[in-house]
Amino acid sequence: MQVQNNPAGRLHDILSAARQHPPKEPARKVWASIFDITPEDTGTLLKMLADLIDLVHETKAAIQKLDDVDQNLHLKPFKRIESALSTFNLDASWEHWKNQIDDSTLLGLQFSADKLSRLSGTTSIPNDELANLRSQLDALIGFVAESSLVPEIKIFMLRHLERLRHALLAYRVRGLDGLQEGLETIVGSFMLNSEAVKSSATTEEEKEAMKKIFNLIDQFNKVVSFARNAKELASPAIQLLTQLIGP
Repeated sequence: MQVQNNPAGRLHDILSAARQHPPKEPARKVWASIFDITPEDTGTLLKMLADLIDLVHETKAAIQKLDDVDQNLHLKPFKRIESALSTFNLDASWEHWKNQIDDSTLLGLQFSADKLSRLSGTTSIPNDELANLRSQLDALIGFVAESSLVPEIKIFMLRHLERLRHALLAYRVRGLDGLQEGLETIVGSFMLNSEAVKSSATTEEEKEAMKKIFNLIDQFNKVVSFARNAKELASPAIQLLTQLIGP
């Protein structure tokens, strides 16, 4: 399913998918399935659940900005949603959570999503593009991890690549804002450490690793900018970083 361009739509799709799971299934397994991670990855699971709570707040805030709807009606589903998300016992059964997500809750979110989608001004990133970015990112992480780069540079690169991977993973929850935030953080960090980047790119392997990272960041930037119908704001910075490491 394609990720929707507004917070209410994303929240609806996540809760709708969660509701399909059987009540006796462990909550940990359900959320891991929804977020496409392994149930044992508790750290990432908790990050994604934190993002989900932020999505609830973001959706409410977006609804409260609407001046041509009955806000009380549109905000009604959140009583059950917030009740469901008020307790996180990942090893309990899914039944308690599932019972809070009823038809009226999902229907209310659908109405809000329809309204907000027409005001969004952005488009969704196609699933095949997301899969392509994910595949390239995983390959690059593997390349850097197995390289003979000096430890400091390797750690620096992997930290930012993992940040980008989490932003991509969280796209279903956070949408374009999460991807753009991750992208801006990475580009900003490379710019702040531009001298270290330049001095570290001395061997062909180091230059190749840097170029691969900058090329991938540029692809992310193009995809996000296209979805926002905006100019590629990060491109000048990426070009400058690429020039630092030379041909």
